[in-house]
Amino acid sequence: MNVHLNHPPQTQIRADRIELIEEIILLQRMSHALGQYSPEAWLDLNLTIGQLKSLFFIDSEGSTNFRKLANALGVTPPDVTRIIDRLVQQGLVSRRENPEDRRMQLLQATKKGKSLLARLRENRTTHLHRILTHLGTEELTTVAQGLRSLVRAAGIRREEKT
Repeated sequence: MNVHLNHPPQTQIRADRIELIEEIILLQRMSHALGQYSPEAWLDLNLTIGQLKSLFFIDSEGSTNFRKLANALGVTPPDVTRIIDRLVQQGLVSRRENPEDRRMQLLQATKKGKSLLARLRENRTTHLHRILTHLGTEELTTVAQGLRSLVRAAGIRREEKT
């Protein structure tokens, strides 16, 4: 750790925090091992990135419409129509009439779509479990404490945005 001798204590604390934050970000970028799990689950998908993003978004919303999806993806409504047509053909998304506004269609992930997303998440969870088994109890406690703090800070940040 660098020692900052010429700074008052308050500035020193901020500098130490900045160093730690930068180290955490660097470590996160360097932690390729967390992301290097079996890619077969992803490579076997017959989906484009846009289709996969759409499926994740639709599932996270529960149901959504074309306009919200287009805004979320940053694309035009005709682009969304093509993406959704393909997802519907594969049985991953359903479209239905909105009972409140029949001109608007609602999009939902189907059972097959939800199952696909669950498999992808499970693959990542299994990989993370394998990595964590190599840590001792004290290290696991430290990781859990750090992640709890990170989740809490993310919740605070989310509240600030709303």
